[in-house]
Amino acid sequence: MNEFTTYEHAVSQKIEGRWLVARIGLVFFYVCVALSMLLIGIGTGYLAPLIALTPLLIWILVFVTWRFVAVDYEYSITSGVLTFARIYGNRSRHTVLEIELRQASRIAPLDNGVWTAHADKWCPEREYSAISSLKAPDIYFILFEHNSESRKEKRRAVLYFEATNRALQICRFYNPSATVLTKVSK
Repeated sequence: MNEFTTYEHAVSQKIEGRWLVARIGLVFFYVCVALSMLLIGIGTGYLAPLIALTPLLIWILVFVTWRFVAVDYEYSITSGVLTFARIYGNRSRHTVLEIELRQASRIAPLDNGVWTAHADKWCPEREYSAISSLKAPDIYFILFEHNSESRKEKRRAVLYFEATNRALQICRFYNPSATVLTKVSK
């Protein structure tokens, strides 16, 4: 395997659970803003100007807030460094985490078996999630320690991600002793 290969994989957050509630809440907020503008217009006598400005205000609110409920997760592996980022509304990227695969304690499937119990015993202080749904197939986890910005000592953490065959091969190349391979359907 080439030492300087780059691999990227992205998944979109499925609209279920708290993400569905957040979207419904935002739509309710937009409707409340439109109704309040209408009521303010009726109360003040400036109904026509506020009716004209309401669509513009709603568009600005949608443009600014909707991207936070339309999230994509991307992880890329370049020369043994895994970079995890969140992409909000296909517009803004926020790099959340960078870890070296060589320093991972365990890379294994989340299968409610032995490896999941191993992850629970790890007692991570921080959890990162790059999965589209809890029902997604081929969810893996990476146990690692990283330096926190506020503290000097290392903190235990776990990253959940949707693994592909290629990603697992790269993980196996950089950290064979910590990587547990199973059959991956992707």
